[in-house]
Amino acid sequence: MAKTGQLLIHTVADDMSTDTAQTKLLHALSVSAPFADLSPTEHQALLAHWALSAFSKGDKVGLFDGQTDEGLWLIVSGEVELTTPAGEPLETRGEGEVFGHAIVFDPSQEGHAPYQVMSQTETELAHCPPSALAAMAKQSPMLTAFLSRRLGDRLRALHVGHRDRLSDLNLKPVIVGQPDQTIQQAAQLMSQHGISSLPLVEGGRLVGIATDRDFRSKVLAKGLSPSQPIETIMTPSPLTAKLDDQIDDAMLMMMQKAIHHLPVVNEQGAVVGMVSAGDLLRTQAPHPLQLARDIQRASDLETVVRLSKEGPGVLSGLVHQGSEVTEVGRIASLLTDTITQRLLALAEEALGPAPMPWCWVAFGSQARMEQGLISDQDNGLILANTPNEEEAEYFKALATWVCDGLNDCGYVYCNGGVMAMGQWRMSLEAWQSTFYEWMRQPDPQSVMNCSIFFDQRAVAGHAELLATLQSRVLEHAKEASIFLRFLAAESMRHHPALGLFNRFVQETDEHQQKGINLKKGGVLPIVDLARVRALEGGIHAVHTETRLSEAAKAGVMNEHDADDLMHALRFIGNVRLKHQVRQYDQGQSIDHLIEPDTLSRLHQRYLRSAFGIVKRAQVALASRYQL
Repeated sequence: MAKTGQLLIHTVADDMSTDTAQTKLLHALSVSAPFADLSPTEHQALLAHWALSAFSKGDKVGLFDGQTDEGLWLIVSGEVELTTPAGEPLETRGEGEVFGHAIVFDPSQEGHAPYQVMSQTETELAHCPPSALAAMAKQSPMLTAFLSRRLGDRLRALHVGHRDRLSDLNLKPVIVGQPDQTIQQAAQLMSQHGISSLPLVEGGRLVGIATDRDFRSKVLAKGLSPSQPIETIMTPSPLTAKLDDQIDDAMLMMMQKAIHHLPVVNEQGAVVGMVSAGDLLRTQAPHPLQLARDIQRASDLETVVRLSKEGPGVLSGLVHQGSEVTEVGRIASLLTDTITQRLLALAEEALGPAPMPWCWVAFGSQARMEQGLISDQDNGLILANTPNEEEAEYFKALATWVCDGLNDCGYVYCNGGVMAMGQWRMSLEAWQSTFYEWMRQPDPQSVMNCSIFFDQRAVAGHAELLATLQSRVLEHAKEASIFLRFLAAESMRHHPALGLFNRFVQETDEHQQKGINLKKGGVLPIVDLARVRALEGGIHAVHTETRLSEAAKAGVMNEHDADDLMHALRFIGNVRLKHQVRQYDQGQSIDHLIEPDTLSRLHQRYLRSAFGIVKRAQVALASRYQL
């Protein structure tokens, strides 16, 4: 490497009287990733490793081939341009950014490319030699990941999930009973200690749980003798959590199963605590668990609509408290489930009991449990049998009642008409025939339909209807090689928002807002890739991260590539979620467009890495199917 530039000081430590140089370098380290997270004492210690140099506009800093270890350059002030050896522009870097390490400019290709650096302005650069950099990297996994040639390593090091755990709740000592105690003895024990649930243990292990609700519905309502053993009314083998489980995971479990008490056990299965809905409600306010309970108790449509309007605010609060996109997506989808379930119950109250078993199915992001602050509705209805005219009218009225209600709640009608109130209301056999026809003679429209309908999850009714449909269709899809090739081609319709020379591709929406579309250019390409891989392996999961994980376990994908995609999805999703929360907090319309300049240079770099991972995965899929 050759460089031009006037050496200001050999190292800052060699001339501590150079206060200006020291101050500049300390400031640069304090604002530059990955050094910004270090303490002031650690910043001070780093000074001895850096030499500060000045460059004039147009000076060549050096040529970096990625093979020779050149150490690291930090831009203290000014701006440099990175170009190919032939002078073609690659990108510009400014104050607080680094270069000198191996950089991947074309993420669709393996490896890195040589580049040269030219000073664009009067520039001050600090250089850390290879030996000092290696010593620092041994002490800092974050620095190692930051300088990694693998895009996924950077995102893995960056991702830090919400860490509040059940152990942080300071749970009270738990009162337990035995399954052979009488109902009266158990009730007296609960009354004595003022508790509303009683874990039941045998041989030191949890075997069941009894709650106030059990006493009301199974004893008083049915006139059961209090001399009977408590095991006759207990819930056997109840759901449990562990102390190191995250609070959000416990809340999700309680929301999903509509339970209000969750025993906490250790590795040996012994009960060490009890989490109640009240415990979780005290950790956050407003809280989605409370909102879900209120919706479940709503007596009319107007109340459901009013409560549903609180959803975006509750989700925004979770983000402010540290929850990330995977957690928020699950909670948002469970709130949508709860609203849908309550609307279905109210519809049955108005229309009378259904004439045959049915299953209400969610499609798209709700099915994948990946909803955000905004969402339209995508749903369908599976009927156990082909309905006669009277039965058909009943289910049409039911579906219309619920879809209209969802629209009133803020889940607008699907632009593509994917709703139970339309044509997507039919018997199990008709659904199966429809899927088989799509796979037998794939065309653009049928393949696009499959990309929607393969993301499906039972929300209410007889879930076994959907389970039967999924098993039959997945087995058929696994063997339909021509169909899978069409579906793989359809998945390429959404491109990562990364263009020539690693530049972001922006677009304009109907409101003339310009930016990177993080949904179409970030999230959907990964969702599409995961769907194809899941169908290859006959995988039932619909959650995107789970699909990728299961595809890796099944040997359909390389494990490292699957993990890269999961971290890319989380990073892109978090950027989009925080953008939408800012819009919500400011009373603006919520969208998927973000202007690159609103992101720090570091986050722009990580976003390019995430898009690059997607681009590389699409190249691999295209190669597999010879697209």
